[in-house]
Amino acid sequence: MDQSPTRQLHRDVVQLLGLSTADIVAFERAWHEGAGPSVLRDPWASSLCGPALGLALRFRPLAWMVCSTLLREVMPASMVVVVRARHVEQALERSIREDGIVQYVILGAGMDSFAFRRPDLMQHVEVFEIDHPREQVKKFARLRRAGLPIARSHHFIAADLSSVSPPDALAESPFDPARPAFFSMLGVAYYLTLDAIAETVRLIAADSPPGTRIAVDYLLDGGSCDPAAARVRQALLELVQDCGEPMLNACSLEQVEAIMSREGLETIESFAVADLEPALRAELGDLLFPIPDIFGLGLFRVA
Repeated sequence: MDQSPTRQLHRDVVQLLGLSTADIVAFERAWHEGAGPSVLRDPWASSLCGPALGLALRFRPLAWMVCSTLLREVMPASMVVVVRARHVEQALERSIREDGIVQYVILGAGMDSFAFRRPDLMQHVEVFEIDHPREQVKKFARLRRAGLPIARSHHFIAADLSSVSPPDALAESPFDPARPAFFSMLGVAYYLTLDAIAETVRLIAADSPPGTRIAVDYLLDGGSCDPAAARVRQALLELVQDCGEPMLNACSLEQVEAIMSREGLETIESFAVADLEPALRAELGDLLFPIPDIFGLGLFRVA
């Protein structure tokens, strides 16, 4: 990692503001809300990104300063934050409509705003957010401050997934393990070892009926990335390290598909997130940034 004075200053600012990756992801969703074509509508993100970044968003020039200084190198990667959510929620819609899925489990939910952004889908699914107790305390405080009501179909499960399996975490909730569910692991696999990813998937698959879905995104390994995006990739690794949340793996599409197959899941789709860009441009026009070719995304089904 770069140890230059600029790099040290960047680290000091991140730590002084107490930023987490969940805060930054919420900030990026909020920034996209007003800065370019509407890839993902999220009017609630600005209420969930914490006091420092929330203050910046209330004054657009200050938000621009954050983006052009503190987050300048990683802002192209923010495209994946909105694109992955859009794509997976479209897959969830199809699963509800075509396969009768009525349970949506968000692992490592952080400051996710699905339950408030998508009242249309909340009419059809029970939502279960699983996250570390410390993170959920912060989220509840921000929800109260924003005056956002929590629906009866919206369940919060406090669990440290490094020591508790998703099925065990869900055991004391209204979740029905006999019915297929849609599990989202967006923004989660980055911070697990490959063995831990395999174990998490194995435990979900072993406790779930056929038809259960798992969506996962991840950092592509160096050999799978576009060299032109190397700087964005390095800046992202440095930023999460500064937040105290270092990424623990990088994979090829084939590696992830092999892990899923070994644990009893079949591949529905598996691709580099950048592959979605042509269709998005055809629908929305110019995007805020090109999507850097450093991320993979897959949707898998319990066979």
